[in-house]
Amino acid sequence: MISVAVCVSLMVAACSAQVPTFGKCPAVDVVQDLNVTRYLGQWYEIQKFFFFIEGSEKCITADYSLKSDGHIRVLNTGIAKDGSKDVATGDAEAMDPNVPAKLSVTFNGSPRVPYWIVDTDYDTYSLVWSCTDIGGLLQADFAWILSRNNTLDNAIIEKLQNKLATFNINTKSFRQTDQSNCDY
Repeated sequence: MISVAVCVSLMVAACSAQVPTFGKCPAVDVVQDLNVTRYLGQWYEIQKFFFFIEGSEKCITADYSLKSDGHIRVLNTGIAKDGSKDVATGDAEAMDPNVPAKLSVTFNGSPRVPYWIVDTDYDTYSLVWSCTDIGGLLQADFAWILSRNNTLDNAIIEKLQNKLATFNINTKSFRQTDQSNCDY
């Protein structure tokens, strides 16, 4: 009976994740010597793996600011299908101060999850990836392509998707975020 409960729990966790797949999370390189100060500010979500919490929201942005305790305040906003504004405030911190691009983030007391900055030029784009091992059998992948503007050149999007693919991450899960007719 316990093994059935464990299997059901793993399946529920995998289904609530963005992209559940078999196996453990791959090793992924992140930005070396991330300049956190340059990374702060507003980013527009261009593409992401499906995320059930956001559903069909549009006009999604993330605003990062430094807190007095050295953590990063994460303010995510989006517009729901009914036109209402959805706001989520989170807290991010470096998992290891020597590797500032490997952050962990929590929203409203949820468990902390990895939030790794895989690539950024600070002024145009950012590629963020997260993966959680579930019981050693499954992994839950999350990924976002962000931009300092509400659009991003397709060549950059393709470059970032290809970078994730080099780590054996299935990039076919990316979905375009609607950034049209937004009142930011």
